Amino acid sequence: MKANGRLAVDTNAVIAYREGINDVCKLIDEADVIILPVTVMGELLYGALNSGKTEYNEQIIKKFAAYSLVMQVDEAVTTRYARVRFNLKKRGTPIPENDIWIAAACLELEVPLLSQDAHFKHVEGLDVCGW
Repeated sequence: MKANGRLAVDTNAVIAYREGINDVCKLIDEADVIILPVTVMGELLYGALNSGKTEYNEQIIKKFAAYSLVMQVDEAVTTRYARVRFNLKKRGTPIPENDIWIAAACLELEVPLLSQDAHFKHVEGLDVCGW
């Protein structure tokens, strides 16, 4: 399911990887390039701050990010975000705001997203793989 050996990860995929879920570990470990949308990194860092082991969890996230390509939000992603959000609103299928940004980044890079969130199926053209 990887496009050109590249695979983007959602927050729940990174957490599952950290928990050692075999199917997730296999998909991530076999990818040539792991793409970590900056929005996912923000969600992970928020989770670290909200945990009882903030420093430890932040180190784990930064280590994962070091082996990933952190996908920044640029003008092309903002344009894609606007279109995705508008289309979801028009069809009456809104999804969480952060997930629209994640989907926009994946669409712009033309990479599949590893996620367990079913609402991503509402994003037209987004290739989502689960485990």
